[in-house]
Amino acid sequence: MSCKDIIRREMIEKRKMLDLKNGEDFVKNIRNTSCYKNAKTVMLYMPIKGEADVTGLLSDDKVFLTPVTEGEDMSACLVGDVTEGAFGVMEPIEKEAFDKDKIDLVIVPGVAFDKAFNRMGFGKGYYDRFLKDMRAIKIGVCHLFQIVDHIPCEKHDVKMDMIVTERDVWTRESI
Repeated sequence: MSCKDIIRREMIEKRKMLDLKNGEDFVKNIRNTSCYKNAKTVMLYMPIKGEADVTGLLSDDKVFLTPVTEGEDMSACLVGDVTEGAFGVMEPIEKEAFDKDKIDLVIVPGVAFDKAFNRMGFGKGYYDRFLKDMRAIKIGVCHLFQIVDHIPCEKHDVKMDMIVTERDVWTRESI
């Protein structure tokens, strides 16, 4: 079993034990960032399996998108009426892909992050392929316990620009 597999399994188990509350602290911390305040178009995720709930942001006056997966690809579609899609994730019923070059900010879930702003997901690579070469600011969102000292990285892994927890906002300047 690889180091990534061990970290992934441990974090998923810890998240299962969470007493899930609403994501007010995450939402407040994201709203307080200048990149969110200045963003007009924001892509966010629909939480599953103990991920931090950021859907409270949907009440803000912005254009919101959410990921849709098809085969090996992920696209961003306007949030609207949703239905359960791939991997049990809620996805919009209307699946017209939005031009990803027009996205200002992407709020990204993860299984774990490290202090070098590396992200580990479920291991399928959807976000890494989608985020590659994007100009949008990338905010990783996780519970504080999901930040580890080091995540083994590969060439294709995309770093975050910022990490938001229920307590803190980490920027590259603050580390």
